[in-house]
Amino acid sequence: MKPNRFLQLELKNFLAGRAALTGLIVIFLAGLYAIEHGRRVIAAQQNVIAATPEMQREHLQKMLAQHADPSGPGNALYYINFFTVHEPSRLAPLSLGLRDVNPFNLKVRMLTLEGQLYDSDISNPATLALGNFDLSFLLVFLYPLLIIAFTHNTLSAEQEQGTWNLICSQSVSPLKILAIKVGIRFSAIAGVWLLTLLVSGFWLRLPPLLVDRRFGFAALVSLSYLLFWFAASLLVMSFKRSSNFNALALLGVWLTLTILVPAGLNVGLSTLLPVPEALEVTVRQREGYHQQWDRPKAETMRRFFLRYPEYASFQAPPDRFSWGWYYAAQHLGDEDAATASSQFREKLRRRQQWTWRLAWLIPTINAQASFNHIAQTDLVNHLAYLDSVRGFHEQMRKFFYQYILCDGPAPDVSWRRLPQHRYSDEDSRVPFPFTSLSLLLICALMFPVALARLSKQAL
Repeated sequence: MKPNRFLQLELKNFLAGRAALTGLIVIFLAGLYAIEHGRRVIAAQQNVIAATPEMQREHLQKMLAQHADPSGPGNALYYINFFTVHEPSRLAPLSLGLRDVNPFNLKVRMLTLEGQLYDSDISNPATLALGNFDLSFLLVFLYPLLIIAFTHNTLSAEQEQGTWNLICSQSVSPLKILAIKVGIRFSAIAGVWLLTLLVSGFWLRLPPLLVDRRFGFAALVSLSYLLFWFAASLLVMSFKRSSNFNALALLGVWLTLTILVPAGLNVGLSTLLPVPEALEVTVRQREGYHQQWDRPKAETMRRFFLRYPEYASFQAPPDRFSWGWYYAAQHLGDEDAATASSQFREKLRRRQQWTWRLAWLIPTINAQASFNHIAQTDLVNHLAYLDSVRGFHEQMRKFFYQYILCDGPAPDVSWRRLPQHRYSDEDSRVPFPFTSLSLLLICALMFPVALARLSKQAL
């Protein structure tokens, strides 16, 4: 029998099975749901972001009406929130990453900043524990199960039914026959996945796929990840055990790589790189501010003028409260927490770096981290957003200090000229996810070993 003829018969036999077609249809429908779920989550956030300017305007008018003071803006600034937004990238619906956990619309006041940066809305912990059903979840967790279902008995079922010897009596080599059987299954699963990615591009109204290289990155990562699971299946197959053994072994690998190893590494990183600085930041910024009430006002202002010498002419009344002194004291709270805050951010970045290092060895972490990186929903992007909020807060301080730190009557504030915050992930370029190459390297090591074992055993 010629290889082409065998390919036709095997393809017909594969598609004739209701289980195979049902599995492919179900996984495709699950992909459509994942696309829509990701779209809805990001759309809800974008609706909030779009409404932010109007909310800012209404909030500002309300606070000024209630707390306006002829002596200056100091009293009103205590109550006014300034809105910031973290605009998602267009690929964010494909992999929501940390956008469901970390805040994307922080509101900050002129008070100490460090205590405001990590505020977040209260979410259902059960929902956070389960995660979001987006495309990255579908790829990392569910596609391997489909691969296991399709491949665990590719060889063993033929041997158990006594038909393998008959197949091997044909002119086609046994290895080529096995390659055809596995190749058909890979093509079917990879085709459904690529079709799902293509649909997501039209569904989410993304730019032309050939223009946005991030889509190419996503295709490379996902196909490499699927190829890894086929390599793992072929390696287990090479032991020539029963179908039940193959299924249990592959499910054990799936459970280890998707659940146990990531959970263990999370615990390990939390142990090796603890972040007590998170509490220290809060304590230091509170103490740094509150201690100013027990110190001479001149001492507080002297420290403040070291940072802002342009306002050194301001004289805080030593015997009564003044808003200039008050906001200077608030700023010193941030200065006292600056070291702990820097250490906290550095610890988080080191955790992320270790995650990327471990991703070279662990395919599931590799695929998930790469997708979050491509969709720009990982920790790096959130920390960049927080840095932009710090810069915006500094702009607000400098804008209002000219009205607060002045001797005599304060000039009228030009509220229409307030600095505006904007941070968009779309503004930053996504570098090539080099860690995805390790998936291909692992496959390049596994396939020869599996084929060598199968050839040695002569199938």
